Amino acid sequence: MAEQQLPSVEVTKSRVSLAILLVPLLALLVGGWLIYKYYSQLGPTITILFKESGGLEPKSSYIKFRDVKVGVVERVEILAEGVRVRARMNRDVAPFLNETTKFWIVKPEIGLGKIRGLDALMSGAYIQMYAKLGHEPKEHFVGLDEPPIDLGEERGRSLSLVAERSYDLAPGDPVYYRQIEVGRIERVQLDPTGKRVIIHIFVKEPYDRFVNTTTRFWNINSISVNLNDRGLDVQMNSLAQILSGGIEFATQQPELESPQSLGEFYLYPSKAEANRKRIGVGQERYLDFVMEFDENVGYLPIGAAVKIEGFRVGEVKDIRSHFDLQHKRISSRIIASIDVAAFRQRAEEDGLANLKRLVAQGLRARLSQSLPILNDLYVELVFTDESNATLFWSGEGYYFPTTKGKLARLTATIQAILDKIEEAPIERTLESLSALLEETKAPLRTTLLTLKRSLANLNHLLETNATQNLPRQLEANLHQLQETLASYQKLAKSYGHDSLFKERLDLLLYDLDRAIKEANRLLRKLRRKPNAIIFGD
Repeated sequence: MAEQQLPSVEVTKSRVSLAILLVPLLALLVGGWLIYKYYSQLGPTITILFKESGGLEPKSSYIKFRDVKVGVVERVEILAEGVRVRARMNRDVAPFLNETTKFWIVKPEIGLGKIRGLDALMSGAYIQMYAKLGHEPKEHFVGLDEPPIDLGEERGRSLSLVAERSYDLAPGDPVYYRQIEVGRIERVQLDPTGKRVIIHIFVKEPYDRFVNTTTRFWNINSISVNLNDRGLDVQMNSLAQILSGGIEFATQQPELESPQSLGEFYLYPSKAEANRKRIGVGQERYLDFVMEFDENVGYLPIGAAVKIEGFRVGEVKDIRSHFDLQHKRISSRIIASIDVAAFRQRAEEDGLANLKRLVAQGLRARLSQSLPILNDLYVELVFTDESNATLFWSGEGYYFPTTKGKLARLTATIQAILDKIEEAPIERTLESLSALLEETKAPLRTTLLTLKRSLANLNHLLETNATQNLPRQLEANLHQLQETLASYQKLAKSYGHDSLFKERLDLLLYDLDRAIKEANRLLRKLRRKPNAIIFGD
């Protein structure tokens, strides 16, 4: 078989189309442009130190500045002192990363009267940024725990208020003047001693000019109830103000010029307390005073008033009592807060110095009752004849001398009377009286029977016609005689057998017996001759 002849194949070189190469080249150029644009817009990487993450998520949580997203959280690292957040910022925000920059975490918070971070409820927690153009670029920052109150963009005046407690006030709560919001609370903190709370507030212009020495501040999260001659007076703010809380102030003389420097103001718990009658001039200045009492302070409550001439000048802050084993009684140590400004006559005077002079002149503290039925006690400052006492610092406060109250003096008097009654020989007196009655029972009975017969004879004589015109003096004498005998019976029950009365009583009975015998002779004579008194024998 003849081999089959294979066909020859003509090989030719193919040409690559440039159109096919343009597609990946174009894609590479576009991708490179996008990469360049992405990295060209990236700003610096910064770190922010927070105490806690607040729910931040890497690659998801962002940073906002003027409601614009300017960065994204890349990493959250846990440190011993908190968390460190690494974030990539946009290039256009780089000039704002300087010494004025502040960061804080925004998360949803819902409470009475306040709703914050509502946008974070849907998108999650994010970081809020505040900054201005500065001169010192920074890459490492320390975040804030709370949103800043004063960002330095408002003009006004910062003031400090002193209170016994915080009244649940918080930074950001409003400050009102005539129910108009004129400021806010910046910070709430304890004073260095831990005894009071200092509340820093900010009052905006132009309302800060209404703050002067006649201004009073109070907590609006309360309802004031006052009972007076006009009836029951109830004062309360709007429901929104009560729920949100805050501070309100009023100025008695708004026309006065506001001084450049103002000291601390006192924050009253309610409007009624702020508007109560007070003495003295200038702003309140409360100091602690120590008073020692050895009386019963069981009915003295913490918060009881300290008054002088009916004006409230302070209150009781603490009561410490202990049993004195040596004297077998309870001693108490009272810490009272007193407004020394009440003892000023002029604003520039030192109220504490005036109070020291009054103490040296006899001013003392004592316990008094406002309502005796309720045993409601309070501390009253009164002037006494005592002198030469001093007001000195005792560590916890100024030592204030005390004096016995009216109730203590009355109790001491009653106790002294009871002691004398207890010491009296009542049992011996009763025994003596019993013995006297036993000794005088028989003679007295005989005397009374004789007297009874004499009176019967005398009545028979007086019933006759011959004695109808006898002088009435005889009847009066007989009546007096009866009273004498009755008095004897009464007195005989109250004296002993060995007393002076017994001796004189025996003499009286002897004379009485003689008188009765003479009366019997007279009666026999009158019976024989009724007109013997007139015509004689």
